[in-house]
Amino acid sequence: MTPKYKIPLVNPMLKNNELKYVSQAVKSGWISSQGKYVAQFEKKFQRFVSSNYSLAVSSGTTALQLALASIGIKKDDEVIVPNLTFASPVNTIVHSGAKPILCDVDLETYCLNEELIRKKITSKTKAIIIVHLYGYPVFMKNIMKLCKRKNIFIIEDCAEALGSYSKNKHVGTFGDIGTFSFFSNKTVTTGEGGMIIFKNKKFYKEAKILRDHGMSKVKKYWHEKIGYNYRMTNLQAAIGVAQMEKVNILIKKKCKMGNIYKKYLKNLNLIKLPPERKNSKNSYWLYSIRLAGKLINKKEILMKRLEKKGIETRNCFYPINIMPAYKDLKTKDSFKNSKLLSKMTICLPSSCDLNDSQIKNVAKIIKNFVKS
Repeated sequence: MTPKYKIPLVNPMLKNNELKYVSQAVKSGWISSQGKYVAQFEKKFQRFVSSNYSLAVSSGTTALQLALASIGIKKDDEVIVPNLTFASPVNTIVHSGAKPILCDVDLETYCLNEELIRKKITSKTKAIIIVHLYGYPVFMKNIMKLCKRKNIFIIEDCAEALGSYSKNKHVGTFGDIGTFSFFSNKTVTTGEGGMIIFKNKKFYKEAKILRDHGMSKVKKYWHEKIGYNYRMTNLQAAIGVAQMEKVNILIKKKCKMGNIYKKYLKNLNLIKLPPERKNSKNSYWLYSIRLAGKLINKKEILMKRLEKKGIETRNCFYPINIMPAYKDLKTKDSFKNSKLLSKMTICLPSSCDLNDSQIKNVAKIIKNFVKS
């Protein structure tokens, strides 16, 4: 059955300025990275999140790769990373030659916190990747204090958290570097693409050179460093510029979607909703619920029941440590929180185009299941 309710955001692209700007880029002849829209996209994004510097790249993964490279992460360095996340941050650490140090997550927030991180720090720890999972803004104050004392870099992976704030600051602006994804299911999309934001001009300049094959900015075809080709095309950036023109509308719709779910699912026995914290704003990239008690072992049954009604759902991410690709990352940790959250979590339809009656219908099926 084709799902009636989509789980990722499918925003209304190619209806307004997206098509107009892409057409202009094609007509101009500048379709690769040499075009006006790349710089425009960077500036619009930089203003939106209030960062010092921004750099458009080819994906959220290459954003992480450049972030690690720009701060000098190398072989035998250790980088702490959550055990419950999409694989991208772990993969980029491995490709950088460093060692991923898997860390369990908080049972309430799905994310890292100061106490969990503290246990993983060694003399080889050079950086931490904080993942704002599903749009939940991690509480950064204590983590920043800890990392400042230990001289550890902070990279914030905000791939799922555009529009999320903590104490009126956009996520990604707390640490040294923030990375974002514009994959097709993200709140702002360019099909594929990413953005890196920086506090430090030194790291920004380093990443900018590495993004373009390590070439000198003043002497063409003169390579100062061994770099990458992680550039964003002018066509992608043209879409990004149009998307940023309505970013506030898109985020408002996502937050409205989350609040409607909350209205219909709150106080429901054995169902836990996304955590909330004072002075923070979750952009609800993906609305997730946690099953408790006797319902934990009935998750697949509930997902099948929703599927029969044309409602697409997804499992939470699998813990990194249990997957074959990461069997060499040996650790004695049990990662009990990661395993439990993965087992108990269902991600519900989260398109910003969902209306009140559709979300109410999803909630009704869940309520009836709980009562059955």
